[in-house]
Amino acid sequence: MFQPNKPFYPVEEYLWKEQRANIKNEYFDGQIYSMAGGSPEHSQIQANIILELGTLLRGKDCRVLTSDLKIGVEDKAELKARSGRKKSRDFITYPDASVICGQLQFYRGDRFTVANPLILFEVLSPSTRNYDTSFKLEHYQRITSLKAYIMLDSERIWVQSCQRIGDENRWILEEPLEDLEDVLRLEALGLEIPLSQLYERVEFEE
Repeated sequence: MFQPNKPFYPVEEYLWKEQRANIKNEYFDGQIYSMAGGSPEHSQIQANIILELGTLLRGKDCRVLTSDLKIGVEDKAELKARSGRKKSRDFITYPDASVICGQLQFYRGDRFTVANPLILFEVLSPSTRNYDTSFKLEHYQRITSLKAYIMLDSERIWVQSCQRIGDENRWILEEPLEDLEDVLRLEALGLEIPLSQLYERVEFEE
């Protein structure tokens, strides 16, 4: 995350402002954070994810959605500010890609924010790598519908998935995949995607 734009916003105000904003902003614990743009490599990997999953999911009751859609995560452990009022512990962000099956469930009634992703994807950049692999990982695991969180590096061949075990709140962080011949297995969908397709047309800087 980057510096917040203001100390505190109610989540309802953030959602209202975000529908009218010219740039994307994340929200956590009453604060709004501006999001950074991505590199050509980041954008290409993101496009590959959308293309591959869009093809594989055609005709199924699941869809892949782009980073234009927000995902909302509720932290039930609300905190009280010194003034005595409750501060929201909502976390709202724009994943690079989301897979949702069945009907969309809107977060806090906002039709631009969804609460029931099955799989989330994040493409890691130098400025967001630690954030995506720690803070986001921790908060995404609180989404009851989520079965897998997939992280893909934009500077090298590297894909790591965190998979939920059954219906329990237990997760396993799998060994990273680092070869174009490796295959990413999406157990929740019964699908496999070769890394060669996820990294197609990606040219890394020397």
